[in-house]
Amino acid sequence: MLGKMEESALVGRRSISGSRNAFALRLRTKRVYLKQCFNQLAEGLGNLEKNKKRTVAHSFDASFVFLALAAANVLRLSTVNFGQMWPAYLLLPFATIFIFNRVGVYNAVIRFSGIDETALAKGVVLSSLLLLVTLFLLDPDPNPRSLFVIYGLLLLVFCVGSRHLWKGIAADKLNSIGEPIAIYGAGALGRQVVQICNNGSEFRPVLWLDDDAKLHGRTVAGAPVLDPKDPRTPALLKEHHVDTILMAIPSVGGSMKELLESLRNFDCRVQTLPSIDDIMANRVTSRDAKTLPLEELIGRKQVNPDAALMTKNITDKAVMVTGAGGSVGGELCRQILPLNPSVLILFDVSEAALYTVQSDLNVLQELNGNTTPVVCVLGNVVFKNDVAHVLNTYGIQTLFHAAAYKHVPMVESNPQPAIRTNVFGSLATLEASIEYGVENFLLISTDKAVRPTNVMGATKRLAEMVVQAKAAQGTSRTALCMVRFGNVIGSSGSVVPKFSEQIESGGPLTVTHKDIVRYFMSIPEAAQLVIQASALAKGGDVFLLDMGKPVQIADLAKSLIYLHGKTLKDENNPKGEIEIQYTGLREGEKLFEELLIDDDAVATQHPKISRGIEDFMEWPELKKVLDLLAADMASNPKDQMIRQLQSAVKGYSPNRSPEKLEDLVPSD
Repeated sequence: MLGKMEESALVGRRSISGSRNAFALRLRTKRVYLKQCFNQLAEGLGNLEKNKKRTVAHSFDASFVFLALAAANVLRLSTVNFGQMWPAYLLLPFATIFIFNRVGVYNAVIRFSGIDETALAKGVVLSSLLLLVTLFLLDPDPNPRSLFVIYGLLLLVFCVGSRHLWKGIAADKLNSIGEPIAIYGAGALGRQVVQICNNGSEFRPVLWLDDDAKLHGRTVAGAPVLDPKDPRTPALLKEHHVDTILMAIPSVGGSMKELLESLRNFDCRVQTLPSIDDIMANRVTSRDAKTLPLEELIGRKQVNPDAALMTKNITDKAVMVTGAGGSVGGELCRQILPLNPSVLILFDVSEAALYTVQSDLNVLQELNGNTTPVVCVLGNVVFKNDVAHVLNTYGIQTLFHAAAYKHVPMVESNPQPAIRTNVFGSLATLEASIEYGVENFLLISTDKAVRPTNVMGATKRLAEMVVQAKAAQGTSRTALCMVRFGNVIGSSGSVVPKFSEQIESGGPLTVTHKDIVRYFMSIPEAAQLVIQASALAKGGDVFLLDMGKPVQIADLAKSLIYLHGKTLKDENNPKGEIEIQYTGLREGEKLFEELLIDDDAVATQHPKISRGIEDFMEWPELKKVLDLLAADMASNPKDQMIRQLQSAVKGYSPNRSPEKLEDLVPSD
């Protein structure tokens, strides 16, 4: 008997549970149906023309006026009182719509900019006062004066409530489209990013990631906050179909690299909006999201430029940049232009490159109202007369010499034009600068000039020696110096654009050696430091830019694969999308780069710039070497050029195969 009773109770509980489940299912079905209806309504109203939307708004508000007046009468007098107050019922809706139009109630786009409560309150107050006047005109005695107050409160509730309802429906419609994303950072900046996403249709925030334990498990702007270190988080991201994480945290400097490393197991691409200032000023949209800048991944802490150093050799001076069409030369021009030189001369041998930089500068001038004269000159630095003509014509006071051949494999195969441009072009430009009284001359050099293994590095070191020897003569009023730094992100021939192209084409990524490392900095940062270094020159200075920590190229390749939303294919993940292939060191390439030859450097007033102390040849001895090198170039024995470079440049150890040197000797 007891068993039957238990069985009967169990059946009863199952029946109740089934009824509850069926009721919950019907409730969810009705909720989904209502949501679909509301979304269709929002889509239909949202697609109407502006005038038709305003007509719909007028109709609703006129109805609210009528309902508010009727409800006020019922609440105060227990009757609609239409017989006595029919003029108010008839005229007040039209008068209120006119008032709302005049005070700007219908100017705001509610879906995006929100409700203009001030204008709406002003319109309601004026409508209530109009009702008070109407009541007095209809019958000064019987109608209670409190009627207009109740009417105003009800009208305000109807108008504000309907607008909030519409905003919620429209927001729900917007939130049902777009790519689902997670936002890293649930602070004020993150909420601003949500607003930007809601104003568009590209992204739909569905999750938050934040390190603040107080926020975990809570909901912000309708989305739950997850702990990025929780092992369950990757599964939740997949459950919500999240493929993109949008960064919404202030700059965290060097820890950004570690932060991104911690996100790698999420298999999501990481993107950011252009700048915090632009976000806070509402100057961007969600379409502006882009792959996280490599400067953040590399972990460099950029120091704000010193205004006094930036302007010392630029403002109100005639400035010239050779190699202005190149990556560094072009960025120098972009950084120099806002500093208001009296004239800016762009000098380059490439017509196409010069035109591109000129176009960029024209855009900058239009945006900022800059009126600095910008002059483009087609010319070659190896022709001293061409350079001298420009210096004399424009009275150049500051010259940045960035013209050079710098692509290591290309220069290795073509040493003669590299020697002509990098060495003798620098000499011609330097001598012309001294003869025509240029106040400041700066040579852009490279870390490959330190104990070089390739022609490019050897020619740049020889160009440095020319500057040092000329400065040591002490016969010139020109302040001569050079700046040595490593790779810049995104420059022509840089590994980063190459990796990005290989990823877009499906891979593989080609890395020369698994242990190869390089120093990196951004092109704008390099250009700013170069300008500041020129202001520190005393004569013959070798300035070294702080390149931070070296970056392993293999790790950089893996990070780029990750940031593009792809997976690495290796022995641990044979089903990955992009593979890395190691091709072996190229001729002239070495595993490690360095900035100092003699390991001696002293600090300057700028934390990112130091001054090297290095040996060099005196000018008479160096001139003999240059004369021999020029003679070899004339007869074109390319192997002899390499030997001359090796005899002149301390530590130059060519990484070239002997058979290739023999092939370079011209046949009879």
